Amino acid sequence: MLSGKGNSGFGWDEHRQMVVAEDVVWNSYISSHKVVGQFRHHNFPYYDQLTSIYAKDRATGKDAQTTVGIVEKIDADDATTANNLEEGNNYRGCEDDVSLDDMDVSAIQPQ
Repeated sequence: MLSGKGNSGFGWDEHRQMVVAEDVVWNSYISSHKVVGQFRHHNFPYYDQLTSIYAKDRATGKDAQTTVGIVEKIDADDATTANNLEEGNNYRGCEDDVSLDDMDVSAIQPQ
């Protein structure tokens, strides 16, 4: 009502925190928007806070993701992580699956 097309005549009363207009403007608007009649004498004490949260924020679909796309990204990230771990295990030619049974510990002095 305050910013829509063809809605001139409406204003905002900061003191009473409500939408204001001449009777003829209200009557005309209510005749084509019946459900709005309930707000004619209703105040909106949180209007300023709500407009700071919601004003000019609209979903456009830009950067939207599908479930399939999200799962594919997770799978790709998991594969990258697995490859990095595998490369890390082969760091400087070290074996990653050495068992104590395979080690020669005969030269180690007990302490």
